[in-house]
Amino acid sequence: MRKNIKFLALFGVAVGLMAGGMMSNEVGTNASAQEVSAATINMSAAKKAGYTKSRVLKANQGRMSGSDKNKLIKGSMAGMKQNKWMDTDPSDRTRIVTVTNLSWNDKVELSHFTMGLINSARRQMGKKAWTYKKGALKFADRTAKQYYDNNRSCWDSDHYVPGIERAAKQSGLNSTVGQVYEDEAGLPITSEYNGQTRSMAALKNQIYFNVKQMIFGGYWGDDSQVNQASRYTEWQHAGDLLGLRSSQGFDAKTKYFGVSFSGLKNDQSKISVHMMGVAKRYIKNYKKFNR
Repeated sequence: MRKNIKFLALFGVAVGLMAGGMMSNEVGTNASAQEVSAATINMSAAKKAGYTKSRVLKANQGRMSGSDKNKLIKGSMAGMKQNKWMDTDPSDRTRIVTVTNLSWNDKVELSHFTMGLINSARRQMGKKAWTYKKGALKFADRTAKQYYDNNRSCWDSDHYVPGIERAAKQSGLNSTVGQVYEDEAGLPITSEYNGQTRSMAALKNQIYFNVKQMIFGGYWGDDSQVNQASRYTEWQHAGDLLGLRSSQGFDAKTKYFGVSFSGLKNDQSKISVHMMGVAKRYIKNYKKFNR
């Protein structure tokens, strides 16, 4: 099933989002177990208010009633209000990074961080965790390069499918299935962070907000607008991240995951976040994917 939803969201000034585990022993990840466990998406308030697997499935299959939509909106509101994590790690707060020029170790760390958020929500919905894979991170990097080289971003009207397909082919993946890999976000543009440099803590805070948006109704707005029902518009991101797009068993039980970032040549303020999930059925050449 293809992920074609895109929309803009607001946080500070603007955020873009689009639809589209097991910790690795790989050397280089700096995220402590304590930090990763602290950054979670808590689904309890959302579920209590009506956010259910069956309703997310209905939303993804185009058969959601008005009553179901209202329940999902109420649940998504509750989820947005309940989840308020901020990175207080002193080393993260003092470590300054350029988001579009991260070290490999930084990208591994951020892939684990982002995947940890997704997996925390998946567990509460009875789903198997996604797994970090070097090949998925390299695929994310190749996708980010395709976006940058062709001056595309999540602020466009759709995913850059030709670029994703080229990156998939380079990574030993099926490149003829269209956009089945990417959930895309845009980092919030604020007066403090309106370029490509920020602290690692600020970057993690922004990614946390991006994942929270995706799960809770494609929310577009800032913290003062969470009670406005019109700002909750889609659950296709949630369907993909939570494995709730198909009731016919199409959803992969797990995926390999990696995340990377791209900028625009003519606008340093817009940074796209490429969250790439790879189901095993799309791997055509394991040797190529793993190297």
